[in-house]
Amino acid sequence: MASITRDRGCVYYIPWICTFCICIGIAGLGVWAYYTNRCKDLTLDGLDELDITAKNVDRINDALIATAITYLVTSLLIFLMSLWRSFVEAAHDATGLVARGSTVFLFIAFLLNTFWWLITLWLVLLIMGNTLWGVSLYIVVGAVKQAKVDIATFGAATWLPSRNQPCPGQCLDLTPFAFISSDLKDACICDTAKLEAARRTFDRAYDLFIAVAVGNFVMFVAGLCLLMNFTGQFSHTKRERELLTRVTSRIYSAM
Repeated sequence: MASITRDRGCVYYIPWICTFCICIGIAGLGVWAYYTNRCKDLTLDGLDELDITAKNVDRINDALIATAITYLVTSLLIFLMSLWRSFVEAAHDATGLVARGSTVFLFIAFLLNTFWWLITLWLVLLIMGNTLWGVSLYIVVGAVKQAKVDIATFGAATWLPSRNQPCPGQCLDLTPFAFISSDLKDACICDTAKLEAARRTFDRAYDLFIAVAVGNFVMFVAGLCLLMNFTGQFSHTKRERELLTRVTSRIYSAM
């Protein structure tokens, strides 16, 4: 009968895939967090230059902090669990017996794996939210540029918006944008100096947005790979435990 013990060497038990995924994910997190904060500040500056407000912009900072802390802490916990898995596997290979703590490992790994799956799902929603943010910036920049062209073509407005007067056709009317929460008199902008200042600021935010998207996507891909790797660790540990329990019971029954 072949031996159920084996010696694979220390290097084999190092969680290389987990380490690589976490390093890539944390790098993506750093890029995403930094450029999201820069884009948020520039977006707020552009809104201030237009003297308008937008809904839910203040939630970006809350989502940024919560996502960064949760992603970082949970990924480090998974790394510690992967180290634990290495010790469990090494014990299985060295003794051929069920390692102590393997049951506890499986229980904690199941909970942590489920939580990481939820984080991965949140990253998908975050990609959607960032995409909407980027599209909104693109549309606003285009609208500002068109308003400047219209003012240069048709001249300055001859009336100001009010309850009885609509926004002049050559001005920038932001009331159709659902995320703008200002009144008509504030959301109708005819001042070319304001428009140019806002355009420059929004352009800078939009130019930085590619880094936000790349960082977010890298976080998601690394998180998905880490999820698959950690799920594999859970499955292998569970299978090893079942097989070693079966072998041990047969040995004792044959004695």
